[in-house]
Amino acid sequence: MNMKKRYLVGVLAAVSVVSFLTAETVMAAAGGDKMNYGQLKVGMIQPSGDQDDAGYDTGGDFSAAYGRHLNKFLVLEGAIDLFGSGQDSSGYNSHAGYYDQDTTLSGAALLVTLKGEFSSGPVDLFAGAGVGLYSVLLDSEIDSTYYGDLDADDSDGVFGAHVVAGINYNINDRFFVGMEGRYRWTDDVELSDTVASIPVEYYGDLSGFVVTFNGGIRF
Repeated sequence: MNMKKRYLVGVLAAVSVVSFLTAETVMAAAGGDKMNYGQLKVGMIQPSGDQDDAGYDTGGDFSAAYGRHLNKFLVLEGAIDLFGSGQDSSGYNSHAGYYDQDTTLSGAALLVTLKGEFSSGPVDLFAGAGVGLYSVLLDSEIDSTYYGDLDADDSDGVFGAHVVAGINYNINDRFFVGMEGRYRWTDDVELSDTVASIPVEYYGDLSGFVVTFNGGIRF
């Protein structure tokens, strides 16, 4: 891991620890009830920017989140986000012959988000912003004339930021469902490998829209 990535990991870890310790102190002083929640989010990602230009399809997204209410209007949330999208292509070269290439760009991210929340009856509206550290894998499965099945992959890590907005509906004081929209920006990843003179590469950002349907429990 190079110095830039070590620095980014350190910054994200420090922000996470300080933020959650601050939340613990505020909540203890307030003595609030059911100020924590766990949440699962399932949806899709629509690439934009470089990934869209490279022809990657709409993909899937899954998150597991844990949040704390700092007060009535502020929420701090940490999440592990899993995502992926694919690209199909074909070609020919003298080493492999004709080939079909199925490439997947997938990854996992550690996200920290600060959200403002407004409640009206059983409905909570929220919006916010945050940062993330993304670990990305580029994997390509290739079916070639001369060599048969081939495989190539590479990985990288980048830092990103995001904004979110959404709505939750409280079924009761413990369970809730909702919908969330998120847009993320990231630095460029550099992913490259070669097998039988077939390039497997992606250079660019991971920016895109994410829409999820969510379910959670307060405690």
